[in-house]
Amino acid sequence: MSRAPMHRRAISFWNLVERSAKTLSPTALADTDPVEIPPDIVRWLAHAMLLYGVPFEYLVPHPAMLPQESFRFFHIDQNWLLRLVEGAVSAGVGSSRDAIAVLSQVDAVVSAAADKAVAVRSELRGKAAPDPDPIPTLIWTGFLLRSTVVSGWVGMEVSALDGSGNPLTLLRIDRLSPTVLFCLIKGVPAKIELMEPPETLHFGVLHDSGGYNVALRGLGYGGFDPGIQIKPAVTASVPTVTGSYSGVLDINGAATNLKNALQAKGALSPQGTFTSCEFAIEMVRAAGLQSFEPKAN
Repeated sequence: MSRAPMHRRAISFWNLVERSAKTLSPTALADTDPVEIPPDIVRWLAHAMLLYGVPFEYLVPHPAMLPQESFRFFHIDQNWLLRLVEGAVSAGVGSSRDAIAVLSQVDAVVSAAADKAVAVRSELRGKAAPDPDPIPTLIWTGFLLRSTVVSGWVGMEVSALDGSGNPLTLLRIDRLSPTVLFCLIKGVPAKIELMEPPETLHFGVLHDSGGYNVALRGLGYGGFDPGIQIKPAVTASVPTVTGSYSGVLDINGAATNLKNALQAKGALSPQGTFTSCEFAIEMVRAAGLQSFEPKAN
């Protein structure tokens, strides 16, 4: 990224200020009602606080900080965000009167921009904005993921959870390059979960030194809930065909082994049948899920 876009955006912001701000004199400032901040300015600053337009080298100053196949958590300094807004609104200050007007409004500008920032992602996705927090906070964190999984799992879903397992608001999720994922989070996560796109639902088997196998799921018989993996885990082997097609799964053999394993566990129907639908329940595999947890300091 070049630095020119940020400079041009700062000038554009100040043009909005000059067009919309009321005329204030230093002596009358204390007795004047606060200037109403135009929505366009609030929206522009909200994007700036979410680091849109900030050069990548400002986020990762050295390549060694984000090597290949790495996951890095970070915390955004509140003072840095305040200075970012102050720098943007002061780009066009040309006199002491301008400086006084800007300084008198900067706290209100920061507050309005921070509130708007929470709704930016929802607006971009065409969804309803989350409810405003009763106690606004600028405790923002995030992570950078550099991995081939970013390009391999296009449409990967991200969720952030606090220490109680409650979801945190995601402020921004962007692919900065084919292999770099950038995410901003409102609050401090105890766990980040990355899930393979759900449309990748498929049949699958487990593989270990003993070959291929499937962990059994209940079918609604024998006290085992349908679709829920049986605990403690019970597996059935999945054989492969022999001859010139070695390595190909033997579906008939897999169905027989699954039926026998379920029957031995008392999880088969009283009639002893094993249908194609029940076979599918045993073989289906959900999208992959990978969790990351920040290390305690």
